[in-house]
Amino acid sequence: MKKLTRKDFLKTCVLAVLSVFHLPAWLRGKEAAPAAGSRGAQTATPEQEKMIAFCGIGCSECPTFIATQKNDDKMREETAKKWSEMFNAEIKPGDINCDGCTSQSSRLFDYCGKCEIRKCGKEKNVKNCAYCDEYPCEKLSAFLKNVPEAKATLDEIRGLIHRC
Repeated sequence: MKKLTRKDFLKTCVLAVLSVFHLPAWLRGKEAAPAAGSRGAQTATPEQEKMIAFCGIGCSECPTFIATQKNDDKMREETAKKWSEMFNAEIKPGDINCDGCTSQSSRLFDYCGKCEIRKCGKEKNVKNCAYCDEYPCEKLSAFLKNVPEAKATLDEIRGLIHRC
């Protein structure tokens, strides 16, 4: 089997995430923001509602993250099989373990542990790249060209940060 490339991995992860990932309607401009003090006002930013990776992808919607959090071996097997076929790589159920790239855990999917964007975000001690003074840097911009939905998420977070 061929080696899993970064581009193939990211494309597939983004497609998987985007199939279930959504922001609240008020963050997308489809509804008015919830009134202050209301229950909805507690979810002021996307990363409070979902675990947003440094790059803007929703970790909490990734099948590896979900299988890990649920400790679901069947889901690990299904994800390993699907990703092995998609990436033409050998991915075993035991490889399907991840607590999300922004967690303090060392339990990460193989590629996520090597991700340069994650490494940079950790070094700069930011919640995600939207919080970085250098946003969007050259490294992140190159990634976001392939993942416009992640850019939209980071842009929304950045916009909310600057409104405060």
